[in-house]
Amino acid sequence: MLEPEESALLLGLGDAGAHRLDWPVFLRSFAAFFQTESAMLFLSQHYWGWDRPRAAHMGSVALPLVFAGLRAGRVYSGEELHDRALARDLVWLGGGDTRAIALTCTHGPACMVLRREKGAFRAADTARLAGFAPHIAQALELWHMLQAATAQQRQTQDFARRIGIGALVLDLSKPALVEMDKVAAGLLADCGLDVAAVLSAARTRATPALVALGGGLDMLVVPGEAATGQAVAYLRQTMTPLPDAGFLAAALGISRAEARLARALGEGASLAGAAAQLGLTIETARNYSKRIYARTGLRGQAALVRYLWCSAVLLAR
Repeated sequence: MLEPEESALLLGLGDAGAHRLDWPVFLRSFAAFFQTESAMLFLSQHYWGWDRPRAAHMGSVALPLVFAGLRAGRVYSGEELHDRALARDLVWLGGGDTRAIALTCTHGPACMVLRREKGAFRAADTARLAGFAPHIAQALELWHMLQAATAQQRQTQDFARRIGIGALVLDLSKPALVEMDKVAAGLLADCGLDVAAVLSAARTRATPALVALGGGLDMLVVPGEAATGQAVAYLRQTMTPLPDAGFLAAALGISRAEARLARALGEGASLAGAAAQLGLTIETARNYSKRIYARTGLRGQAALVRYLWCSAVLLAR
């Protein structure tokens, strides 16, 4: 039967794996449970730790060789670790007595290390450490999964920001907002609009519907899942500028002066209007445009505009 302290540690492990608790905070509790001065958790390229002189610490570090190649599930003593340690690894062992156990993780090697400055570990401590190992490994697996999911979410949000698209889930029968992503919230704020404006515009039209909300923001409302009776609203910026001339010059392989002309043409100016806007003669603008089309393989202004607004160049915004 688990002791209350062991149950608390297992709950702390779950919180650390689920990102509700920092690993150094858990390690402090782990060190207190084993009555040690230090507790460290190593991954292949990262570690967390807690010890009395430095309190909580974390960072990026390759798994020290002394802990690499340990047999998973077996607890190693300080003497065994010193026998296999190189001089540069001794800093991780320090003085006193040490216990280490390698963990079985699908994302790479991991190792839990406890260090006791005074006194020695007992057989019961070794058995308890071995008993916690599978639970620590499981929490690390959860941590890795959530790290990957968080990174994917950030990447998706970054992509949505770059193309200027956000989404909301609406219940038009009430009407009420069910869910809204961060990009949609940002788009509404940038245009000085709120959810009430979205609901008011959406409930007056049958779906699917394309609605201009104002401030350069369009909304497409489409039916959601039939069982819920909800609708999905996609917001899209329509009055955003193209990337700056410096980026266009590098991306298209043209000069900065040519890129400034390409940008002006892409944003709707005629050749004469772009020349006047940039202080160029019409002959110079015409020569620049010919070089732009030659270097990009495009045929005329219409093709250039289509390329600038439909290609991956737009993602640089």
